[in-house]
Amino acid sequence: MTMRNKLLALAALVAVTPALADTCMVPPTEKQTVSGRFGKFRGGGAGNFGSANQKPHMHDGLDFSTSGASQPLYATTDGKITFIGNRRSAGNAILIERSNGDVVAYYHMSGFATGLKQGMEVKAGQYIGLSGNTPSDAMVKHLHFTYGTAQKDEARAKAFTQSASKGTFNPGQLPSAFNQQQGIGWKTDPAPYFCATFPIQDGNPQHYPILGKDTKEQHAILFGSVPPGGVAPNVKFEPAQVAAANADAALAAAEGKSPAEWLSDKDGYGTLPTAPIGGYDTMSTHEMLLTEAGRRFSDAEWNNNITKVSSRALWVDYNRAVGVSNYMAEAIYRKKERVEALLAIYTSQKTERLRKQTAAAHDRAQRGGVSRNIQ
Repeated sequence: MTMRNKLLALAALVAVTPALADTCMVPPTEKQTVSGRFGKFRGGGAGNFGSANQKPHMHDGLDFSTSGASQPLYATTDGKITFIGNRRSAGNAILIERSNGDVVAYYHMSGFATGLKQGMEVKAGQYIGLSGNTPSDAMVKHLHFTYGTAQKDEARAKAFTQSASKGTFNPGQLPSAFNQQQGIGWKTDPAPYFCATFPIQDGNPQHYPILGKDTKEQHAILFGSVPPGGVAPNVKFEPAQVAAANADAALAAAEGKSPAEWLSDKDGYGTLPTAPIGGYDTMSTHEMLLTEAGRRFSDAEWNNNITKVSSRALWVDYNRAVGVSNYMAEAIYRKKERVEALLAIYTSQKTERLRKQTAAAHDRAQRGGVSRNIQ
């Protein structure tokens, strides 16, 4: 039986029970191996291992290995294509909306299956395109797979107590947080939505005893239990943020340290969760403003929480705010540059037309002068 037939058979089995169809997806690749964990923090530059997003960010999905080649990708679920095309740092991408409103996203594709277009319905196991490394040749060809839930309270997340100085772990100490993204929803760990469990081969076997050897084992470690320093689950923090926080807490515990002792100067020292500056690569300037305004002014607890953090945390948040302001100013400047370039092209074209008219008039005048001299 071919891989495609196996996927279709599994999809048919899943479709027998409607409730199962909402939660259990088929594999997106033939290899069925994960090369990048959900929630892993990437520090920027060379530390991002060729990622098209070169800024510090947390990994908001699962990387599926395709052995460094362009290999077939399959729809993990029945659904409707809501986006197909280029998505900036995500490269060539396809977004599929499930019947329950959740969205699955395929990034860095090298090509799409013939005939696919926005609004089209696809079936689980259907061939949709090839893995790739768009938009950066520095990346190894693979699939980045993101899962977004339609409702925030469905994005399994936990909170940690606020004070890292007491040996507890606060997700706000991480450099960034994930918020709702337009067209995708609340990003969460894709692992529990798959029927299968996928082995993790990310080049760090030393993390297997701490973070797990496969996707569902990691999910159980990071979301199904509370690591040392954690508190009972709720929905205060985003799942990618919590996964990274719990991973760091588990790694700290493995070294016999508290998270506060284990963290380095690159961390946020108890600052409140922030929007990821790297995430702005796929946002308009308007969306950037909405994200920042929403984070600070639409949260009823913001004014209360900001009084509980340390002065160092306030400096971190202030510097981040300045950084965001500079980032948005640069984005606006680049937009103005493009507008001015368009105006320059328009002026050049208009001037060229006038130049031709002037040259034609000059030529007519010369011919008229010659005719009069002959007479």
